Amino acid sequence: MLAAALKKERTSQMAETVQYEIELTGCTPEPLMAYLKALGILRLVGEQTDPSARGYWKNEVFQLRSSLEKDALKSFFLEEYKPTPILAPWAGGSGFFREDNKEAVESLCSSDSPRCKGFADAIDQVRRIIENEKIGEKPKGDDKAHLIRRYRRELPDAVIKWMDAALVLQHGGLAFAPLLGTGGNDGRLDFTQNFMQRIVTLGLHKSKPVTESEPWLAQAFFSSVAKLNSASVGQFAPGRAGGPNATQGMEGDSIDNPWDFILMLEGSLLFAGAASRRFGTETNHPAFPFTVRPVAAGFDTSASKDASDSRGELWLPLWTRPAQAGELRQLFGEGRAEVAGRAASDGADFARAVKSLGVDRGITGFTRIGFLKRSGKSFLATPLRRFVVSERSEVDLIREIDPWLDRLRRATKKKNAPPRFGSALRNIASAIFDFCKYGGAPLFQKILVALGQAERELANAERFREEESLRPLAGLSAQWIDAAHDNSLEFEIALALAGIHDKEQKIGPIRANLEPINWQKRCREWSEKDRSVVWNAADLSTNLANVLQRRVMDGNRAGCKHLPLASQFTAPLNAIALFLARDLDEERIEQLLWGLMLIDSRQPGSTTSHRLHADDAKRVLPRDYALLKLLFLPRPLIAERGNDKLRWRLARNGETGIVVRPEARILPLLRTGRIGEACRIAAQRLRVSGLPPMPGPLPTGKMRDSEWSDCTSDHQHAQRLAAALLIPISSQSVNHLVHLVCRADDSAAAGIFAISTEGESE
Repeated sequence: MLAAALKKERTSQMAETVQYEIELTGCTPEPLMAYLKALGILRLVGEQTDPSARGYWKNEVFQLRSSLEKDALKSFFLEEYKPTPILAPWAGGSGFFREDNKEAVESLCSSDSPRCKGFADAIDQVRRIIENEKIGEKPKGDDKAHLIRRYRRELPDAVIKWMDAALVLQHGGLAFAPLLGTGGNDGRLDFTQNFMQRIVTLGLHKSKPVTESEPWLAQAFFSSVAKLNSASVGQFAPGRAGGPNATQGMEGDSIDNPWDFILMLEGSLLFAGAASRRFGTETNHPAFPFTVRPVAAGFDTSASKDASDSRGELWLPLWTRPAQAGELRQLFGEGRAEVAGRAASDGADFARAVKSLGVDRGITGFTRIGFLKRSGKSFLATPLRRFVVSERSEVDLIREIDPWLDRLRRATKKKNAPPRFGSALRNIASAIFDFCKYGGAPLFQKILVALGQAERELANAERFREEESLRPLAGLSAQWIDAAHDNSLEFEIALALAGIHDKEQKIGPIRANLEPINWQKRCREWSEKDRSVVWNAADLSTNLANVLQRRVMDGNRAGCKHLPLASQFTAPLNAIALFLARDLDEERIEQLLWGLMLIDSRQPGSTTSHRLHADDAKRVLPRDYALLKLLFLPRPLIAERGNDKLRWRLARNGETGIVVRPEARILPLLRTGRIGEACRIAAQRLRVSGLPPMPGPLPTGKMRDSEWSDCTSDHQHAQRLAAALLIPISSQSVNHLVHLVCRADDSAAAGIFAISTEGESE
């Protein structure tokens, strides 16, 4: 008997712990109504019948795991569910003021159903407070704030939770959650009034629900077929909002399942906001879970107008581990994402923040919702694509620009801020968002390009930057190079150019030729405009030629021992050949140069400078470039003999070798298209320096330098040739050029030099 009793007890305990897993096909991540409905079901089951209930997302559908099987779940909502007293007795249309529709309020207040007793009691308390305050019309301004404070002191906790989800009392007034419009209403559509009307429609305030309640509930849970009513659903389900092109024909009505609306608002209670106070400040700012300012990024089309008109963005987390309602409440409570110790301010910041938040909390993705203005002044909760969570270590690099970006963001909010800076900020935010979403060097490179463009705008806005005390962006770590390097030849050239500096530090880096910065203070301050800045709106070749001429001139004036053209990065000859042939994207090279110059590339951390260049195809170099480049090297030439071969390289620290200085006339001649004359002078300079070029002397001993004068005069090619002379090349490339120019062979006789596949071999 005892054994049988124990067996029966164990069987009973096992029965009590049986968990059923139900796939709620009517609850999906999109639209917003379906997502909130899932939260509402889990919250109500967990709070009112099974505390162990859990839920999670699988295959785009919400899964409910609880002690209720399918029929029991439906029975609970049809017969036992107690509606939360969701009220907005501070707004017109809520059912509590003179001009309001009071039918639903009266029906609930007079209900004798136990499941609506809490609702009826809350309505009675609200009415007593309004009567005591002698308020007939809907309150405004300070009266509304005073009334809300009293509600918070006297109403039940269930009502306060709803208030926290809808609005926040802060210094200077009220702040509203975009999720719930403007404090529980959207224009004339009051969500709480509609919530009460749906309860009455379903008959939940009576002893028995209406006949249609069960098929509607099945449709809400499992997407079964049911005839729906025509009623406003507000912003929560754009596809069911009605209007032009909403169905067959010219225009359709909005359609509604009362259970959808009820469960949706029940789910919204997990989104409770708060007023956060920043340390050291006196102003509060509203903080609603997973809610940030909109940013024009990640849209299929240009969306700057959408971003400016939007109420905000809501990022809805998706998780795959079963979680209880209490765990979700904690998750949403932590949903005030932070970036570098500050609250995420917009969609781009949130995209950065969720990289760690998502990984740490087991979140696999986010559905990004934008509250966009459509059809006049109506707002719709529009899905803006899915954001899959994955760890990207490069995101941490963006912290380096946060202080500069915050100052620029504050400055652009000023009334008289030039619009181009707002555009620059949107470009930066869009680039950050895209990288966080998709990753990869090309998209990280977009961030660098956007920063360079913003810096360029600042360089040309002296008055604005002085008024707002905006400093140059400088000192980015060398890791930015590796994160942005996409192995393109455009990047190789831009990186080599961005690293140009004077080893003796008598003149500034190349950045000083692009914008007015104080290079002696590590480019962290602006300086008065001087003649070193030569970059303008001209094409890339013209600007690079200007820089080369300026640096040679300034180097001579400063008494530099060598040409101030040193760089820790170099471009392969393959890239030079393509540049001279106009086969590279010059606009991209320029954009990259403005971004890469913001990096302190001399810091340790980048591995790019140690890479060996390998050309991927045979390319040709013009004969004139091979000759002229030997005059524009940053260090002397050193000859080494090994295995009966003579190899040339650039001198290392302290070494002396052949110094070939350019004749002052060469660059002006190139700028005027006189390539042949410039080459003849270059040939003479090489011979005088001890490096005799081809062609050799005649049998009579007469030099044949005049043959270089036969080079074709082409102004555009000459300009590109002058620009190419600025681009740093490696010692291996220098060896290649010396052998091409100073040793007779078949290639030299043909007047064209072929670069081998290895690029750096003899």
